[in-house]
Amino acid sequence: MTTEQIFFDGRSYFASLLRDIRNAQKSIEIEAYIFEQDDLGKKIIALLIEAAERNVDVRVLVDGAGTPQWNNLGTKKLEKLGAQIRVFHPFPWSFLQWSRSVIRAPSLFKAIYLLLKINSRNHRKVCIVDNKISYVGSFNICQQHLARDQDGDGWRDTGIRLDGVGAKELLDAFDAVWDHNHIHERIRNYFKHIRTNPIVLLNNTWWRRRILHKKLLHRIQQCKKRIWITNAYFVPDNFLLRRLISVAQAGIDVRIVVFMPWASKAFYSQLLLAGARIFEYVPSMLHAKTLIIDNWMTVGSSNLNHRSLLHDLEVNINVRSFESKVVLEEQFLLDLQNAKEVFLGDWQKRSWFQRLIGKLILYLKFIL
Repeated sequence: MTTEQIFFDGRSYFASLLRDIRNAQKSIEIEAYIFEQDDLGKKIIALLIEAAERNVDVRVLVDGAGTPQWNNLGTKKLEKLGAQIRVFHPFPWSFLQWSRSVIRAPSLFKAIYLLLKINSRNHRKVCIVDNKISYVGSFNICQQHLARDQDGDGWRDTGIRLDGVGAKELLDAFDAVWDHNHIHERIRNYFKHIRTNPIVLLNNTWWRRRILHKKLLHRIQQCKKRIWITNAYFVPDNFLLRRLISVAQAGIDVRIVVFMPWASKAFYSQLLLAGARIFEYVPSMLHAKTLIIDNWMTVGSSNLNHRSLLHDLEVNINVRSFESKVVLEEQFLLDLQNAKEVFLGDWQKRSWFQRLIGKLILYLKFIL
């Protein structure tokens, strides 16, 4: 039986994740951009140690930029018990992480490779338990995602738990990074057939990035009713921006909830003039990444920016169940109630300094 469960806060998400890790029988794979050594991180490491002690296969993959410090007693104890830890593209000067790098090469070649790949990051947030249960979304392993009464910052995130579907695709993607596939395997995967409407949306090759982006633009063009975007770092490329402007001018209900104040504001005037509505989330950090186009909906790690499009490894889930879609709609409308709508007159009244910063950031959008 296939099930989906949507989470909108760290309290419920991590309670479920910790329970599944605690009950794991065979294997646990964790892929995290940020894995902090705070109270939450230590709690998860403790559970991973318990799992390793009962002979569960444990593998942890972190990003070298998101998690630059990954060398303490907890991680060493994990490794002593047989768990495996690797780092995706550590910084060339982070020598303590070199031994855990997914790149296996002599030191000189490794240093050159890591320098060339310094802007290529693994931004995915995934946990796979017993090759069956999967977690995907915007939740890093970090105290900030928890509620304030749990000593967190109350971030607004979205995650999904899948049971009985998607685990194989996520595990294959994990293994491809873990093993750092040889060039001939990567070339073969470039042109591997991508299903028309897959459950797991991966951008782990240049070819997949191109196809997924073209499909998104086509889906926006064919939209009949609504485009509701919740995205922390909204910095669309020119193709996406023009497509959103076009459908907004045609009368489609385009609403965008954002958090990042500077780069996002650079696009406000064009979208507002076209008829789109923009909302700035107020209560806390908005870190969720969801997309609703008519009845097609996704949850994942992808921002609508150049980093996610060109540089970072990302994963989204194509939400299928009626119940999940209903709660995503309800949460979007709730977020609107907790956000301040931006009107064209308000934007034009903002200081010349704010608008100048926004325009300057446009020139940095390749790395944002």
